[in-house]
Amino acid sequence: MPTTTKPPNKRIFVAGRPPAAAAAVNISVPPPTPAPAPAPAPAASQCCCPACVGLECLDRTRYFSGQLLTEADLNNEQSYWLAKSRLHNRFLHGWGVVCGMQVVCSECDGWVTVKPGYAIDPCGNDIIVCSDYAFDVIKAIQACCTPSKQTSNCAPLRAAPPPNCQGTQQTWCITIEYLEQPSRMVAPLKQATPKSSACSCGGSQGGCGCGCGGSGNGSSAKCSCGSTTSQTSTAVPTGACEPTRINEGYKVCVVPAPQPSERATPPAPGTFAYQFVLCYAALDKLLLQIPTLPNNPNGDPQINQQAYQLVCNYLRSVQNAFATSFITHCQYETALNNISLNPPSAQTDPNYIGTLAVVLTRITAVLQAVAFDCYCSSLVPPCPPDPCDDRLILACVTVQDGKIINICHFGGRKQVVTFPVLYYWLSIFNFDKTLAALQTFIASFCCGDEGKRAGVFGANLYQKMNITSAGITSPAMVNQMMATVVAQNMGATMMNAIVPNAQTVDLRPLVGLDTGTVGRALESHKISTQNITTVDVSADPAWSDQAVAASPQFAPAAFSIGDNLTVYTKEKLVVGFDVTDPVAVLQKQVQLLQQQVNNMTSAGHVSSEDSSEGHPKKKH
Repeated sequence: MPTTTKPPNKRIFVAGRPPAAAAAVNISVPPPTPAPAPAPAPAASQCCCPACVGLECLDRTRYFSGQLLTEADLNNEQSYWLAKSRLHNRFLHGWGVVCGMQVVCSECDGWVTVKPGYAIDPCGNDIIVCSDYAFDVIKAIQACCTPSKQTSNCAPLRAAPPPNCQGTQQTWCITIEYLEQPSRMVAPLKQATPKSSACSCGGSQGGCGCGCGGSGNGSSAKCSCGSTTSQTSTAVPTGACEPTRINEGYKVCVVPAPQPSERATPPAPGTFAYQFVLCYAALDKLLLQIPTLPNNPNGDPQINQQAYQLVCNYLRSVQNAFATSFITHCQYETALNNISLNPPSAQTDPNYIGTLAVVLTRITAVLQAVAFDCYCSSLVPPCPPDPCDDRLILACVTVQDGKIINICHFGGRKQVVTFPVLYYWLSIFNFDKTLAALQTFIASFCCGDEGKRAGVFGANLYQKMNITSAGITSPAMVNQMMATVVAQNMGATMMNAIVPNAQTVDLRPLVGLDTGTVGRALESHKISTQNITTVDVSADPAWSDQAVAASPQFAPAAFSIGDNLTVYTKEKLVVGFDVTDPVAVLQKQVQLLQQQVNNMTSAGHVSSEDSSEGHPKKKH
């Protein structure tokens, strides 16, 4: 099937994200001078339709001798390789800024300079800024803050923001978006056929509207999932020009920065935690909803009927959950379907409750086995979801009263982690110097003369050292670490079901409570106070507000009640838990022993003085 050179350029907004009013400037190659600020566009509807399709079947043109080539064949050749390139960029490298594109202050007030760089947008298109580009941030923000004039008496009233947003400190994000523009117009030799067109000889498309919520001329466009942007089919007049080049450019916009609360979101799609929750959440909920069978020693038929209904409904819920789970062992689903429930008889049956208990045990065993399938299947990375927005955030600027106060590159900017980027970041820890020393050693060993090569194995250079705090020293450490990771992901409920003698507790719900409530909760879980160490982190700058807010995600989810526990407190609130370091436990025990020895020594010294005072002194 023919492929397109670029997916339809929609302005889509993620659900739950405020409509991003934005002003933009279209850039081609070479970049033109900034256009006047366009009029604000209506806010876009809040929906999440894909900005581009993830996986699509491709076909390429086949050439043969005597073939009649048309523009469709030649355009399909380009479309095929463009689609291949987008597929390669998006699924192999990911999207984001690859290098450069720093946003720095300009010599003119209210302007910033976007440095040259390279980026990949969420649809896999290459964005290249080949030279410094000056962008008037304040003018773009003012165009978004100034409301459009009411053109009709029937237009609904709305609250007008402060003129030019003066007197308030705001944070706006500068975004960049891939844009194609036709150029080099020529008159075709053959009469053109009617088709959709937005250009004329020497003309160009309009600028971007405030909010980037519509087409290139600033008009708004409604969004519905599965639909494409429609264009009006107009007949190109005879002699009209056709572009012979497509300039791959970009478009710079400003959008309001997302609120801090919007950044604290559940696991994002494309992560292991998100994929695991998709499968495991229903199973974990079912384990918590295991029905409790009533005690019926007399075999009352009515009580048996009620217990039968509970187990029957629970079995049906488990079967429905299995229909959407990632099961890799097909016999588990067969084993669940083979579980049969016989309804109770009208006569008294004191053993019927025991029969139902056996059925519940079989269901629980299948649930535990499927939980491992969820964990293992989540280790297989899925394809990333279709993006809802095709813009990239370069930096966020803080402005007030028409002046730029601060430029931050780490608010919403996404970096593509390539090998050069990884090497650059590791150079912070002197990785470049370590690599240079390693290259020197290899060069001396492989390319040096015999004397230098033999000297490498001298007593001063070749020493056997055990890696302890810097690495792994035994396979048992690997097993222990992996067991801890699995227990942390599955939680105390599953671990107690799998290992009945584990006696684990989920400490995550206790984070953020007062110390008295947490103390009573730990005591109810039979955690000895002697094994608890309380650490006040009120004066520790590492425990910032962001660290305290993220602490529940790192608290032990399957803590064994026999281990030693460290409780971190801040202003009479528990802000975190951790398993106590064994070295710290030994230090505490040594301090207690030293204190006991000091007490015994002091007591012995006092008793010797008392005994000496009780006897009469001898006369000399």
